Amino acid sequence: MPAATIDIVVPVWNKPADTRNCLVNLINFTPEARFVMMDCGSERETERLLQEIADSLDERALLMRDDSNIGFVRAANRGLERSEAPYIALLKSTSLVSAGWLEPLLNFAAAHPDAGILVPQQSPRATEYAEPLEIVSGCFSAMVIRRELFREIGGLDETLDGAALCLKDFTRRACAKGYYTWLVPGPSVTCQEEVQLGSERRREEILHHSQEVFRERWGVGHSYVLHVPKGVDLSLLHQKFDWLLKGARHGDSYFVLLPAALYKAAKQERFGYLHENIKLIGLPLIATESGRRKVYEHLTVEHPGIRAIAAVDGIPFPWEIPYLPFTELTERIRAGYP
Repeated sequence: MPAATIDIVVPVWNKPADTRNCLVNLINFTPEARFVMMDCGSERETERLLQEIADSLDERALLMRDDSNIGFVRAANRGLERSEAPYIALLKSTSLVSAGWLEPLLNFAAAHPDAGILVPQQSPRATEYAEPLEIVSGCFSAMVIRRELFREIGGLDETLDGAALCLKDFTRRACAKGYYTWLVPGPSVTCQEEVQLGSERRREEILHHSQEVFRERWGVGHSYVLHVPKGVDLSLLHQKFDWLLKGARHGDSYFVLLPAALYKAAKQERFGYLHENIKLIGLPLIATESGRRKVYEHLTVEHPGIRAIAAVDGIPFPWEIPYLPFTELTERIRAGYP
């Protein structure tokens, strides 16, 4: 295939109408890309469609076939292995991109050499972000992978669930090599929800196995709520958030309670866009101590087992809550994630 900046890998199993829409949109809105289509034993109508598209693209297409449905992850890996470009996009055949979907991802990647996996905004949007945000995993609907990363860590783990844990494992392996996963705002990508195949019992067995493998490989993440007292200097806050980012990249979740003025300053410093596992929570300026405590209690209901952390050593967590000092949290992060 001729040289290109990006190869687009699309595993396909039947659904000719969805597949046509997906590929036509990609061709129209990504005119310089090469296409690697992996046909997983589709029926004749889809097979003909893919051949027609491959013929029309000529050297810009590689059509691969398997006699059976080998599954999305295995098919994706075969496509990734045949790609040659500096960047590789992986999409489902039910995904629909829109005009300009790729440019924000490639621009961000060019400016951030440690961005290994890039995810466009999904639609419908659960949450809309104004700035790029580091996230816990990629997305099979659409994601872009840096070739250097793929060379270092290989493909997706075919022994896992082919869903959330498989994606999280890929991100964790990338993180171990110094590459991070980012959600980059821009034109959204839509993807139809697919019917799950196989018996419910078999799916549960696969999920249970995947959970065990993931836990053995990466451990278990924990949830923490940190209280930051008034008057903390922003430079000190930067140091503490550096630690939280390291823990967040390895599965921990942090909820940071901040007095109103410091909450505003932290947002201006973009602490809220460090990682999706780090959330800023402003304590009400005009509220009783009982009212502020309710913010903490709400977190304990939503996240059973959450641990309280005093963000500044020597200043206790309020409301007579049992807590750990921040130095102990840093030791936990250091011990768990060297």
